Order: sequence, then structure tokens, then C-alpha cells
Amino acid sequence: MAENTSPTITMTCEVCSEYYTDPLMLPCLHSFCKKCLIKAKEKQGSADTCTSLKCPTCDTSVNLPDDKIEGLTQNLWFEHKSKEASIKKRIVNKKAISCDECIVDDSSDAAVVYCCDCGQFLCDLCKKVHKRNKKKANHKLIDLGTKESIDLPAIKHEAVYCSRHLDQKLTYYCNDCTKLVCQICLNVKHKSHNYNDYLDEGDTACKALKESVASCDRVIPPVTEAIANGEKMLEQIATRKEEVKQEIKETFEELKAVLDKRCNDLLMETEEIASAKRNSVEKQLNGFRKLVKQVSHGRHLASSVSERTDPGEVLSVKKLITNQLEECIEEYKKLPLEIEDKGAILIHLDTSTLSKKINEFGSVSGINAYFIDSALAIPLATVKKERKFKVSLPAGIDKAASCLKGSFIKSDGSKEEGRVVIVNDNNIAIVSCTPQSIGGYELSVTIRGHHIKGSPYQLSVKASRDYTTLTNQRSFNVGNYTYGVAVHTNGEVFASSDDGFVQVFSEDGTAVRRIGSKGKGNGQFGRPWGVLLVGDRLYVSDDNLNRVQYFSATTGQYIGQFGSYGNGNGQLSRPFGMSTDGKGNILVADYSNKRVQVFKEDGTFVQVMQCDGNASDVVVDNEGRIHVTIRDKHHVQVFSPDGKTHLDTYNNPAGDFISPDGIAIDDEGYIFVSSSNGYLHVLSRDRKQVKLISELSDPGGVVLDKDGYIYVADYGNKRIMKYYSSRSIKLQ
Repeated sequence: MAENTSPTITMTCEVCSEYYTDPLMLPCLHSFCKKCLIKAKEKQGSADTCTSLKCPTCDTSVNLPDDKIEGLTQNLWFEHKSKEASIKKRIVNKKAISCDECIVDDSSDAAVVYCCDCGQFLCDLCKKVHKRNKKKANHKLIDLGTKESIDLPAIKHEAVYCSRHLDQKLTYYCNDCTKLVCQICLNVKHKSHNYNDYLDEGDTACKALKESVASCDRVIPPVTEAIANGEKMLEQIATRKEEVKQEIKETFEELKAVLDKRCNDLLMETEEIASAKRNSVEKQLNGFRKLVKQVSHGRHLASSVSERTDPGEVLSVKKLITNQLEECIEEYKKLPLEIEDKGAILIHLDTSTLSKKINEFGSVSGINAYFIDSALAIPLATVKKERKFKVSLPAGIDKAASCLKGSFIKSDGSKEEGRVVIVNDNNIAIVSCTPQSIGGYELSVTIRGHHIKGSPYQLSVKASRDYTTLTNQRSFNVGNYTYGVAVHTNGEVFASSDDGFVQVFSEDGTAVRRIGSKGKGNGQFGRPWGVLLVGDRLYVSDDNLNRVQYFSATTGQYIGQFGSYGNGNGQLSRPFGMSTDGKGNILVADYSNKRVQVFKEDGTFVQVMQCDGNASDVVVDNEGRIHVTIRDKHHVQVFSPDGKTHLDTYNNPAGDFISPDGIAIDDEGYIFVSSSNGYLHVLSRDRKQVKLISELSDPGGVVLDKDGYIYVADYGNKRIMKYYSSRSIKLQ
């Protein structure tokens, strides 16, 4: 059961902190003494604010009836309850209370009882007189000597008199003016109004209030539960924060260990290289030292012997000395005097690259840093055909794919025999799945047990189609020119109408409701053009008002808008068709500005793709490439997934895309283009024409539903056409 969240009702004014006197209630349901509100108005009042008053409690601005405080609602309930509370306080207070009956010269005897019927404190003498009075003999008297626990009965309500006719009681209630009135006021100002005796109206009012209470009782439990869930979420956030902090610390401790190991390895390599170089140089130096020693010794002997006078002494050693010196000279000639091993020890420590990687390493975000990068613009797949998705990984983590897990099961929970393969390729993981049966599927991609952004993804699996057999299945009569069409997953069809609204049809073609109306305000249209469904959110471009508005698709409630007239970033000039890239972006064909603009789903501007002519529609294929129909150039331009590169321009083989307006692409790469000369062109993936439908009049938007049916806005014929293609006999 929900916790009682009702605030305590006190009988004291929040401004003066005293019991209420002449309490008045504001529309925000806060009550104050009349004198306190007068003072508040004097403090707040000025020439431009004298007709209103800010609530002293909640700051809500209140318009004053007839610009006067007196026009506010009298809170007779608070007035009565305040009087009861004041009396009870006086009774339980230990101070003596003067008799209200025998006041003489501002003095009286001490009261001993309180009369609940008369609302008076009475002394002992007046009490006796009171009892002898036949009319007052049965009045309820409370003995003031019992001060510990007084159970004060409900005090009798006093008559309320008219503020304009002071001798007239308020005995009628005017339903038109929602106020109590006296007989004179009734005859003068309210005679033709809907009025009744205030006692009868009081019973009705009590019933209405009880019904309001019952209605509120249905509101409080779910909101209280939401509060409990929010508080639980706060606890989870706090817990997760500590877990993330710990994970960050542990990760960086691991990185520190890796850096320390690398440091030690480099130091060891340095020591080894220096030792090898030192040994090499020492070996050369030893040879030099030996030669110098031998030359010096032989030279000294030769010099000493050459000075001897005895020929025998000279001849006895001459041969050995000259042989040794000649050998030394020959060795000198052969010996390179330059040190063979250079002393430099080279090192490459490019910290800039490492620092950049460190600065890019990791991320902490309220949303997942991993997300499906492509192939979700078309939430379709074909049975028994491989469907690939690219998962974008955070920069600087080249092994993140090893932590990714994927599952591909039917949305009803039944086991699927198709497989999910994740391959790492330069920080891009390729998720591959092969659905085995027709129907709804859930593709889940998790990392370390947590779903990546958008996971689980919904995918509708259809049978392979043979578009050469494309035939009309049904038409939806819009009643006026229609350019845009979209189909909800629940089967409802949405069509823009020149009458200034979006018409919604059930799957069988019955018009069920409208969204928006003609006008310039929020939720209104000058001329609704393109329509786009992203989940349960409906986006509608306005050709006249140069903006895009979005609504709840199921309730039609207006949510927000973006865009204004101009050619700057985020501004629009005749926005036509729209598409989603499956990554949370909305692409808008900005017709007169000859470009496509990209916005976040909340309308935040992202980027611009400049085209070579008037862009009438846009779609994103399975590879993320962006196809734009260029109406005045009679072709389609193709841009890279990031929108920065123009990749290609194409027409159909016959070259008869005359003023192409709408474009759609299915999961197998088939292209559907409408042209203003009344055709719907169907091209294969290699852009060969496989079907041409000619029963249309200036067709516009084209869209596929979850089962692969094709819908075309048949502008000139004021209808939406639904086309069906037979399934291929052989599932490839």
C-alpha cells in the first residue's frame, strides 16, 4: 500500500504564524489571513503588478478578481477550524481566562467553563445564570478545571454574513459565480443565474469532493511507486558509481603495472646494450694499449742500443729489435684507429602518441559508449539470409570486441537456431545473424553483461520478395492532397493532408483519428509534408512553416519542434521528406536550401550535407549510405555514412527519373523511387529496373512496413497506395 504523502494541515497562517483571521484561499490551495495578503500585495505591488499577487508559499502568480484581495475565496472551513484550535489552546493553557459574559470596565471574573453552543467562556456566576436559562440549559459546557486532556466537541457554526449587506446571511450558492450570496445579492445580481440553497449545494459539493479524493487515490499509488523506483535508481547510481570508480582504479593499476614492466624491460635492454658496447670498446682499447706498449718498449731499446760503441753488443740484439718494431709498424698500418662501436645508445620514446591514446582511453557516460553503427536504419531482415551490423567501439580499446556477447532470438522467447558472430576489425565489431523463420526478433548485444546503447534491438524478419509481381492491395482515401506516409509497427498508417493535419488509418483502411489542425501554433500545421515514425514518436515536416514538429504517435500529444525559416545551421526552407539513420539521428531533406540536415531526435542540430539541387527526400541503406532524391536534377545522390563524402549519383537504366520525390530501400538493397510523372520505380541492388508502376499521379513519399509492404503517397489522387509482392518460391 502506498505511503501517505498528504501534508499536515495546520490552522496557523504561514505568514504571521498566528491562527487564521478572515482566511482567504488562493487557486494554488494555500490559505492566508486577509490582512497578511493585503500586506503581501503592498510589498509586491507596483503599477504593472497590482492586478496580481504571488503566493507567499509557492510563488504562483494569482490574478485578483476586480484587482482586489477581497475578491479571493473565503476559506470558511479554515476560519471555523482555526477558531476551534484557538479555543482549545486557551482551554488547555494554564493562564486564567476572563469571563466573556460579565465584562465590566475591561475586567471580569475568571472563567470556569466554556459553552460550546454560545462560544463563550463563563465565570461561576454566569455559569449558574446560564443553567437557569431554559433556552441554554442543555448547552454543552466544558469544565476548565480539567486541563490535561480535553476532547473539544465540534463548535457550532456561526452564521456567515454578506460583506456588502452586513445584516444578510449567506444562504444561497451561485453555481455560475461559484460563490455564496445573500438574498439581496441574489435578487440584484444573480437572479438569472443557476443558484440553489447553500445547504443542498453543500451536500452535492461534499459528494464531488469525495469523488475527487477517489480520483486522486488512483494517482498517488503509481506516482509513489515511481518515486520509490527513482529512489531505488539513486541507490543503484551510487552503487554503480563506486563500482565504476573501483573498476577505473583497478584498470589503471593494471596499466601502471604494464608501464612498470615495460620500464624495467627497457632499463634491462639498455644495460645489456651498454655492456656489449663497453666490452667491444674495451677490446679495441686493449689492442691499442698493447701496441703502444710494444712500440714504446722496442723504441726505447733501439734508441739505447744505437748509442753503444761496441759493435758486438749492437749486432747481438739488432735483428730482434728491428723485427719487433717492423711488426708493430705493420700492425699499426692495418689497425683502424677509429673506435668501431659507436658509443651512442639510441632510444625512441614518443610520448605524444602514447599520451594521445591515454587521453582517449576509456569513457564514463550516462549512456553506453558502444552502439550499433549501421544497418538499423532499416529494421527489416530476410528469412535465411545473413544480416550484418557494425558495432562501433570506443576509441583506444582494440580488444573490446572480445567482451561483446550477442544473442538473436524470436521475440516470443522461442529458441532460434541462427547464429551471432562477432568479429573485431579496427575497433568495429561485425555482428552477423541469420534468422530462420518469419516474425519479430530481438537482437541483444551486451558487453560484460550490460546492454550496449539501444540493445535489445527489434528486427522484423520477412520472406524474400519477388518485386516483379508487385500489385496493388489496398488504397487509403485521405480526402485531400497527401505527400507523406509512414506506417507504425502496430499496422496504423499515417498520411499528411493538405487540410492541415495527419490522418491516421487502421490497417484495414478505416480512418480512426487525426493529429494536429490548421494553424501556426504548437501542434498545428501550415502544410504538413513528410511524416516519419521513430518508435512511438511521429515527426512531421511543415512545408509552409519551415519546421518539424513531433508528437506521440498513439495519443497525438504534441511534444516539441525544431527549425525556423532561413539557411543557417538548424534553419529550414521548405522541409520535405525525412528519414532516420537508426543511430538516434533524424535526416531532413531541406528542399529550397538544396541540402540535407541532420538533427538529434530532440531537434539538436548535428550537420549539413550539401546537395547539387533541390533535395526532396532522403533514406539510409543497410550500409549506412545516405541516398537523396534531387528533384530538379532528376537523379539520386549518394553520400558516405558520415555525410562528408559524395560517393555516387544514379538514375534508373532508362534515365527517366523525372523529378523524383520519394525514396525507400529495403534490407536486401532494393530501391523504390517515386517520380512526379506518375511512376514508382523499383530497382535492384545493382540498380537495374525490376518493376515500373504507372497508375499514380505525382506520387510523393514512399515507405515500407515491418512485413515489407510498400506504401506510396499518391499526391494527385489524394490517397495512399499499398503494394504487395509475392514471396519468392525459393528461400535463398
